[in-house]
Amino acid sequence: MVIEEFSEWQNETKTAIELWTIRLKNDALKQGSNNEAIDYLNKNCPDLPRNYQGSANKKFQSVVRSMFDEAKKMVYDEAQLQEIKHE
Repeated sequence: MVIEEFSEWQNETKTAIELWTIRLKNDALKQGSNNEAIDYLNKNCPDLPRNYQGSANKKFQSVVRSMFDEAKKMVYDEAQLQEIKHE
């Protein structure tokens, strides 16, 4: 029973991470420009503790940082799809 609940929690957490990453990207894109979006994500991305030991708590913090990195990648990818405007 506990293993099944744990497995369900893992799946829910994975889905939540994906959804929050997309929300971070969408919120960043409201900043006005792609550069401002990246700056926004950089400014709000939490730092890893200096004494990183790899505990479950520290790894979770690393996952959160990875969400910001993935959101930045999504901003870059979206920027690449835009047409270059010639003046």
